[in-house]
Amino acid sequence: MQTLYTYAENWRAYKAQIAAQYSGARLKVASSPPAFTFGQTNRSPAFLNNFPLGKVPAYQGDDGFCLFESNAIAHYLSNDALRGSTPQASAQVLQWVSFADSEIIPPASAWVFPTLGIMQFNKQYRFPDELAMTFMSCNLITGMFQRLDKLRKNAFASVILFGTNNASSISGIWVFRGQELAFPLSEDWQIDYESYNWRKLDVESEECKTMVKEYFAWEGEFKHVGKPFNQGKIFK
Repeated sequence: MQTLYTYAENWRAYKAQIAAQYSGARLKVASSPPAFTFGQTNRSPAFLNNFPLGKVPAYQGDDGFCLFESNAIAHYLSNDALRGSTPQASAQVLQWVSFADSEIIPPASAWVFPTLGIMQFNKQYRFPDELAMTFMSCNLITGMFQRLDKLRKNAFASVILFGTNNASSISGIWVFRGQELAFPLSEDWQIDYESYNWRKLDVESEECKTMVKEYFAWEGEFKHVGKPFNQGKIFK
C-alpha cells in the first residue's frame, strides 16, 4: 500500500488523493496519530532520512520509493489520461500545472480565502502601498497567527505594531525549537513569512538581550524601529 503523509485537510495533499482516485492507485493517507503527527513525525530521524526537508505532503511507495512536493506526487500517482499520453500532451499538462501554481493560487489565496474566513488579507496583495490604517496592520498579525496555528506547540513570538495610521510597521521576535526558521517546513506557513525580513539574533549580544526585554515587556526605546509602540500580540 502506498502512503501519503500529511496533516489533516491539507489542500495540497488533495492533488495526490484526486489523482489516485482517477487512476485507481491504492493510497493510504497518514494524517493523524499514531501514523502521523505533524511537527513530530516529520521531524523524526526516520522520516528525515526519506524526506530531508521534513515537508508534507510526502509519498512513500511499498517499494520504498519516496517523493515530496505535491505536484510531483500527483504526477506519479496519475495515469496516462491525466499525465498526457504523448510528449505534447504531457508538456501541456505541465504547462497548466505551472500556470496554476504561479498565476492562480497566489491571487486566489489573497482574494478567495479571506471571503471564506480561512485567512485575513495579506499585505503583499491587498495592501501593496505599504500598511495603511493601524487596524489593517493589526489584522495582518492576527491572520498570520491563525495560519500558523499548528505551530503553537513549537514556537513563541511577541509581535508588535509600531507607529500610526499611514506610518506603521510590524516587527517581532520569534523563538523556535531548533536553529532554523520553521516556516519552510510547510507550504501553507509560507504565505506570510516571505513578506518580512528575518535575521538570527546572537543570544550573547547586548542587542539581543535589550530587544528580548523590550519585546517581551512591550515597553522600551525600540531604537531599531524608530516608531512608537502601538500594540502587541503574543503567539504561543
